[in-house]
Order: sequence, then C-alpha cells, then structure tokens
Amino acid sequence: MDLRQLRYFTAIVEQGSFSKAALKLRVAQPALSQHLRHMEDELGVALLHRGTRGVQPTEAGERLLAKARIILAEFAELRDSVRGEQAAPAGEVRIGLPGTVSEQFSVPLIEATQERFPDVRIRIAEAMSGFVLDWLRKGEVDLAVIYSTSDLKGLGIHHILTEELCLFGVPALTALKTAPGQAVTLTEAAGLDLILPGPGHGLRDQIDEAAAGINATVHAAVEIESYAQIKRLAERGLGYGILPRMAVRAQEKAGIFRTWPLEEPSLYRKVYLAYSTERPMTAAARAIGQLSWEILRGLVADERWTATLGDETDPPALYG
Repeated sequence: MDLRQLRYFTAIVEQGSFSKAALKLRVAQPALSQHLRHMEDELGVALLHRGTRGVQPTEAGERLLAKARIILAEFAELRDSVRGEQAAPAGEVRIGLPGTVSEQFSVPLIEATQERFPDVRIRIAEAMSGFVLDWLRKGEVDLAVIYSTSDLKGLGIHHILTEELCLFGVPALTALKTAPGQAVTLTEAAGLDLILPGPGHGLRDQIDEAAAGINATVHAAVEIESYAQIKRLAERGLGYGILPRMAVRAQEKAGIFRTWPLEEPSLYRKVYLAYSTERPMTAAARAIGQLSWEILRGLVADERWTATLGDETDPPALYG
C-alpha cells in the first residue's frame, strides 16, 4: 500500500462514487477499481460497499480513512517544509461553512484566493454549523467557520465576529402587531408560529435555552435543518424565523421580509474560524485560514456584514 493508493481511496470515499473520484483524480475508473482490489487483498478486509446511497466505507474502511487523512496531511506538510517558505502555497484546501456564512463569504474568498494564491484550489462544503464541526473533527475539511464551541478538544479557534439574531417574516403575516424595526421580547416571539431547526441544532438550542431562562416555551410550527429552506418557507408566509440579521438583510432591503430585533433577552451568536490541532496543516490551508480571517473581518469593517468584530486584531498563526 502506498500514498497513491491512500489518495485514491480517500477520493473515492469523499466523492461517494468511483466515477466522480476518477474525474477528480483524472484517472481511469478501471484503474481505481484495480487499486482498491489490491488494497483489500493486501489488508484482507473489505473497505467499501456499494449501495443505493453510493459508495460507503465499511467499518474497516472508516478506520483506514481516518489514518489515511492524517498520513496524507503529514506528507503534504513535509513537502511544504522541504520546499521552504519561498515556495508559493499550492494544493487543495477544503473549508466547511454554515449556509448563512457561505452566502456572504464564499465569493470574496474564492476571488481573493485566485488573485493571491493561484496554485491553491478551494473546495467549499456548506451545511449547518453542527455538521460542519463534525466534518472538521473527522478530517473531511481543513478549516471551518463555526458557531458552537462547547467542546474544544483537538480544535484551535479564533473569534472573528459576533452577530445579532433577529425575528423576521413577510408583511402578510399579522400575528405580530409590533411595528417593524421595533424590539420584540423573546417571550412574545416564542409564542409565534416559528420556522426553526430541530432540537440539537446549535441555533435552536440557543433559542430554547434563552426561552427556558425566562420561563417561555418556543412554538416551532415547522422544523427544518436548512437555513435556505427556513427562508423559503418564511417567504411563503408559513411562519416567522429567527436568524442572524445578515442572513436576511437582502430580503429585508427588497421588501420581502420585515425584521424585529429581540430583547429580554437579546440574542447574539459568535462566529469562529476553527481548525484541527490534531492533524498537520499544509501551507495552503494555513494561507487560506489567514486569508479567511482577513476577509471576514474586512466584511464587517466595510459594513457589508452586520456584526461586531472580535477582540483578536492580528491574523492567527494556525498551528496544526
């Protein structure tokens, strides 16, 4: 078993199919299948199984995948070290983003990367913050923007900004009599028909905990694990939502949504740049991490992101 086979195996799992992995690696699909058979013969175990959901790793495959990611990252770090600081960052960097962050951040990041680091390829994966954090722990992404910091074991984090959560809904909704822009108590908001993520999601847990602290019960008329779908359902008038103000600013300007700040208590959420301290970090990942920190803070400073900056003023070192 060699590095090439580990790279092939990792690509097959991450792409979920042999055909997609072959396209990504620019390798003939029969060659990938042959390499996998050789690995399974050498190890004496099945590494993958095919099903209706595509290619999935077996239990042995999961163990190999975790080790393979570490080995490939260490090899990339070794290559960077030998090349020295004179070499420009190169290679692929995977970054996980919550949907509300991706809407504002993905395009500026890609544009800046192409300008400053033309040999670096960015691969962005988008999901709710809890899933993004899970990807980071499993090594499926190199960097992540997250909200939750309840368990910091094995993570390096840097507080970038703090954003306010607000209540929003379409003008046709009449359950709330408070004029748009005027503060609404969390008790009043909790009693409305709300469209929220389900329990266990970071945003939902924050809202539920704040409501419990004032003896209020959150009425979730619809539960859905997608920021984009929360906004789509709200646009159809199926209820009110609670999201970061930045996530609905465009719809508010277009007259689609009206918004209300929350009070008693107000709700805020901190945004962090995160990376694993248990795996080596390539020069490319370190460069993109520092660039991400710079861009996110710049969006706030330029008032393109409604938030307040964190206390850190120097770019993070990002030691993996």
